[in-house]
Amino acid sequence: MSFSIRKQTIFCGPLLAAMFAPLMAGNPALASDPALEKEARTAIRTWLEVGLKSGKPEQLDAILAPEFQIQRADGNGFNKADYMKGGLPQISEIREITDVAATQHENIMVVRYRLTIQENVAGKPVEPTGPRLTVFRREGSRWLVVAHSNFAKIAQ
Repeated sequence: MSFSIRKQTIFCGPLLAAMFAPLMAGNPALASDPALEKEARTAIRTWLEVGLKSGKPEQLDAILAPEFQIQRADGNGFNKADYMKGGLPQISEIREITDVAATQHENIMVVRYRLTIQENVAGKPVEPTGPRLTVFRREGSRWLVVAHSNFAKIAQ
């Protein structure tokens, strides 16, 4: 019995490691084309600086899609209304956006990246560097944020 479990572990471990290593490492080989990466960086900066860091609810409201949802590493998630009421982070500094990988189909753009930022959530500091995943939907000439996942740990 232990032999078959060990055999599966030996087989599955390297297979899983090979499958997920590029995602965990932010593999630059997965980076998108330069024009799409530039578009993605602009959308991310708008989301972070104009929408969140500004502290102006009307600016954030204009950037979030009606169907917006967010999921945080601590398990908390919010829809747009709840996020606007009390789920917002306090951002003091946006340092660096790296490992950008973007894909686009029609008016949807999905962006995976690492963000180095100084922020607090519910008064607790957030790990300064962590992976993020943001989904945007183009409406006219602007990108609306449809969904966002923040994998950076929040202090307990």
